[in-house]
Amino acid sequence: MQKALRALLTALGLLVVAIPIHAQTDDEEELLVIELSGFEVFSKSIKIVDGMTGKDYQGNHPIVLGFRREFDDILLKFHKRLVVGEYHMIKARKESIQPHIEELAALAASFGWEGFEVDGPHLTRETAIFQRMVNDPFFKIEKIIVWDARELARNGNALPNNKYAHNIRLNEETGKWERRVMTEWNVAYLRQNPNNGKVNTFHTYKEQGLNLDTNRGFHLIDRGLPADVPPNAFKEVGLDYPIVIDYAISVEEEIEKLKRDLVENLFYLYDPFSWVARGNTRFRSGFRRQLEEHIGKQRIKLSDRSWFDPLFAQFLDDIVTIKIWGADEIYEHRILSSIPKNKNQLGEDLDLLNWRKRENRSVSYDPSTKVNIPHVGFGGPGSARFIMIDAYRRYGDSFLSALRQRILNLEERADPRELILAAIEEVSGVPSDKYLPAATKAQRAELARFLPKD
Repeated sequence: MQKALRALLTALGLLVVAIPIHAQTDDEEELLVIELSGFEVFSKSIKIVDGMTGKDYQGNHPIVLGFRREFDDILLKFHKRLVVGEYHMIKARKESIQPHIEELAALAASFGWEGFEVDGPHLTRETAIFQRMVNDPFFKIEKIIVWDARELARNGNALPNNKYAHNIRLNEETGKWERRVMTEWNVAYLRQNPNNGKVNTFHTYKEQGLNLDTNRGFHLIDRGLPADVPPNAFKEVGLDYPIVIDYAISVEEEIEKLKRDLVENLFYLYDPFSWVARGNTRFRSGFRRQLEEHIGKQRIKLSDRSWFDPLFAQFLDDIVTIKIWGADEIYEHRILSSIPKNKNQLGEDLDLLNWRKRENRSVSYDPSTKVNIPHVGFGGPGSARFIMIDAYRRYGDSFLSALRQRILNLEERADPRELILAAIEEVSGVPSDKYLPAATKAQRAELARFLPKD
């Protein structure tokens, strides 16, 4: 197993470090556990600070000490879980890339469009981020900031004048204290300009904040990552983690609550892949754009190529996606892509966390926008896509053959809409004016399955 995983890491283009790897058997599945050594970040060096005084915590309350005892272990387990989960995601996508391209090339060639290729390395940003995680955690929690709810109340809920007070506030509506973490992720490395060959320092950063009690926050990216970003370009991120001690419940219950909160917060705070895309849409696009460019270079006796080329490229890519991942992958990805979540959102919703004077972050985003089923019909390429999927899922290669025969046997310029509808009528035996409403209804129902639940 160890040799197999090392071979996989090498195949992914990763620098293999000295990581002992063991396999263990679970009741349901075999899990890979990567034992990461040398992580001084988790070596009990995290300080405890009294938020009110701004000095080292001198108390001995069992809630604080109990939570601190388990803090490092939670961080290490979470980091390992993230590494192993990402390993499986990259592995699955990496293994599907070449078969996907080969299937697309074969489909295109069957229509007379030979020579389709996709050049260049793939998943380069993801593998760079993954390697960085394997070699060293992205962020270091430097301090746990302890706030005593009773002491705050005795002080009239007034906060001290220190830097730690910037990341806690009393929510006037709920009457509860809320905490936040504010961080800046920096990326910098020497990069050769592909246009003039000059070597310059490339720098970008991501400002990030999360309300630890609502799990709502933001990230603002200066500019995206180049495809050639190396793992060592990602600089370490330091942060303080505030906690408010509530004495209204038992010590054991409060410690468990703090532990649950930490894991939930880490899920959003420690997501280095948000540099690339939202987690639920990452990895999930195929090679439609490249295929559309390839089809655009072909001489095809069809009018309205601006409608046909993107539709047919998407259709062929959808066929391969269905074969590799299943049809649900298409419907879920389409709904997820249409959800009006701002690209700057971090966590469960967007919150720009403008808690203090001179904090005036703003983005263009309407969180009240309702998520609707995308349009399905035989109008634009995006909506006609689902009519094509419907026909393919019902009639499979028979539909594909009917399309292929018509395109290959074109003798004079034809309307692509009429050609496709004729192929649908041939394989279905149903007039298009009856088939289209039925297909539209069926495809809308498929898409509706993935709408967000209220």
